[in-house]
Amino acid sequence: MDDSAPAPRVNGESLERFQGKKVLVVGEVAPVDAQRATLKTTDDKTITVTLAEGGEFKSKYIEFEATVDGPMSVTECSRVEFGDDFDTFSYGELVKLINTKSRDLFY
Repeated sequence: MDDSAPAPRVNGESLERFQGKKVLVVGEVAPVDAQRATLKTTDDKTITVTLAEGGEFKSKYIEFEATVDGPMSVTECSRVEFGDDFDTFSYGELVKLINTKSRDLFY
């Protein structure tokens, strides 16, 4: 895997296009157990995250840098906690632009 390029920002819908690649995905996290969590992405899809650091979170919204394992699953490389008050609508619109109309600017 090439780690030199920046990880693209994705939502649940665009996730499967990046199979085997590193991505950034943001959403509302819900721990399942010490090894897994679910993430409700900004486009209301639910993905499974295999955790690297354990299942304790201090905030509601998390950005995961992760490798895409399947259409709706990723494995965590790292995470950033975004707090409990995050504008998911605006972020979701940005991700849509990045992956559609403005794609050539980012990839």
